Amino acid sequence: MWRTSLKIKEVLETPLQYLHTFRIQYEDKEGKGKKWELVSRGDQDRLEEELQGKRFTDGSMIVAWDETKEHVVLVKDFRVVAGHDVYSFPAGLQDQGESVLEAATREFKEETGLDLHPEGIDQARYTSVGLTNERVNVVYGRFSGEFSTAFQESSERIVPLLVNKEEAQRLLLEEDVTIRTAFILRAFFNLPLYTHTV
Repeated sequence: MWRTSLKIKEVLETPLQYLHTFRIQYEDKEGKGKKWELVSRGDQDRLEEELQGKRFTDGSMIVAWDETKEHVVLVKDFRVVAGHDVYSFPAGLQDQGESVLEAATREFKEETGLDLHPEGIDQARYTSVGLTNERVNVVYGRFSGEFSTAFQESSERIVPLLVNKEEAQRLLLEEDVTIRTAFILRAFFNLPLYTHTV
């Protein structure tokens, strides 16, 4: 397993290579000066346009089902930040000049080896608005083909899998599942909204 072979050598606070860090200075409703820090995949021009109301998308998450709608495709992906495997729907960033559907189709193929047959798309939504201005579209559709890891990059350790309602319940109880994936699994399979009563 990759987790046991990964050895963290050092954790440093450092300037970032693929993300930009920003501090927004603003006034609250009482006129007091405040600061908000965030990371972004875009540059300062994009952030300023976004603060003026322009909308962007950074990529897509793909929710794909079989012909019977009894299974969906998830990926088990080792995440360095978590230090272990995390389950989610396939997802990825949009390359320059790609449409949302082109990016979704490409990323789905790369991560799973399957072909995506899009049926619908949701508008771009924030992934974690307290931390970043990243937005992604969710693309919905059917899949065909056979699983393959042949299209993955050498740095990726992604395991694609088919999940039915029972397996979704187990994953939500026993494994680390991203919050967006958890919400969609609950809706798709008509599962309870929470795992524990209070």
